[in-house]
Amino acid sequence: MDRKLAMLAGATVVVLGLLGAWRWGLRADDDVVPSCSDLAGALPSAVQGSWTLTRTEPNREVSDYLVRCEFAFRSADQAYWGTVMVSLSADDDEASLRKRATDGPCYGEAVPNPSAAKYSVARSCSEQINDKIFASVFVASDRRYGHSRVEFSSSSQSLEQVAAYARTSAQHLTDLAMSLEAGE
Repeated sequence: MDRKLAMLAGATVVVLGLLGAWRWGLRADDDVVPSCSDLAGALPSAVQGSWTLTRTEPNREVSDYLVRCEFAFRSADQAYWGTVMVSLSADDDEASLRKRATDGPCYGEAVPNPSAAKYSVARSCSEQINDKIFASVFVASDRRYGHSRVEFSSSSQSLEQVAAYARTSAQHLTDLAMSLEAGE
């Protein structure tokens, strides 16, 4: 009897282990965010121009669930230039993701977020400091948090045009980053 019980317990442990590995293995792929390289390849489709990756955190070997990338940017028409930061994280705790999007420092004035209906939380803001425009977008879905911050300038466009371009760019970049799947 003890032998049958031990075999049954062993079989149960093996089945539960395989089920857990299968479930968490599939789940892990769902939570992986794109790398900075993945983003660098896709960003020109959201905002046309020249993109140069200048900083990546953390190293991809450290985390597949968190990424922060900084890029130097120059628009295709050469009228706008600056720095773009994109942060993404994946988590199955939607409340935590919502809190990050709600609590992130959004400097300047709140501006409309045309993609807000896609997300459980969506905030956008913009401010001018000297001749630079800073625009930020914070969003959360049930599986991902995203934040984009752009800092743009122009010597040929008015500050109002730079502000509009910065806000639109930050929104397009955030939408792309939130929908982009991680590459192989």
